[in-house]
Amino acid sequence: MGKEQNGLNDNIYENGTYINNNPALHAEDSDYKFEYIKKLISSINFSGNRIKVLDVGGGAGLIAAKTCRYLTETQGKSVDCHALDISSDILDVQCANNNYISKAMIDIGEAERESGYDLVLLIDVIEHMIEHHEIAEKINNISRNIIYNIPIEKNIMDFLRNIYMRGEYYGSQTLSLGHVHFFSSCSAKRFVSLHHKIVDSIFAEYSGHILNSNHPDYLVQKSNKLRKLELKFSHFFYRFFKYFAPFLIQGSIFFYVKGRG
Repeated sequence: MGKEQNGLNDNIYENGTYINNNPALHAEDSDYKFEYIKKLISSINFSGNRIKVLDVGGGAGLIAAKTCRYLTETQGKSVDCHALDISSDILDVQCANNNYISKAMIDIGEAERESGYDLVLLIDVIEHMIEHHEIAEKINNISRNIIYNIPIEKNIMDFLRNIYMRGEYYGSQTLSLGHVHFFSSCSAKRFVSLHHKIVDSIFAEYSGHILNSNHPDYLVQKSNKLRKLELKFSHFFYRFFKYFAPFLIQGSIFFYVKGRG
């Protein structure tokens, strides 16, 4: 599948680089991210007897699995999940971790033909997509309820990090994580509102998650004194100056938006 189909930064996914750099496919963040998703979807009253979910670029598939289970338990309805990703290897992982998946796709055209999705998850995905505006419009036409999570990588802390790394920070994010777009809180809201109607949004605190986690990758981060000091400062700022936090510290914004589908 080429760029012209899905508008993704294809190469690192198809040649195994992404999985090599991120072998857990961000499974360590699944519980943390699901808690924010749960807050945003708890007020949605889905019609019909079945809820049809599309998980786009779902990593390890655990977030979608938790979301589907939550919907089954709270809505009392059956849930059918479709997975869309550029990598067949990643799709295999998602299918193994999410029993709700009935269909796996590598072409967004298949999702467009399916249409009629009650909920679409775009969790840490749009920053990977070269043709992100076109993708947002396609998603807009196939679902009424859409959840985004967009990393906020243009903030004071990351600008300082880029200076410390002699201008190589954002390039390193592209090489290791596949990010081709970098958002501030303002540009993220501008992007989402250009294509959808924003119902609600939450700036998520990443620093507190890392400080409280015993995941090996985060323990390595916290062993660096400078990084640990940054995390503690960010956690303090989030708690006491939450309005200014998106402009100053690392984090992400979860959006619940309405589409036309």
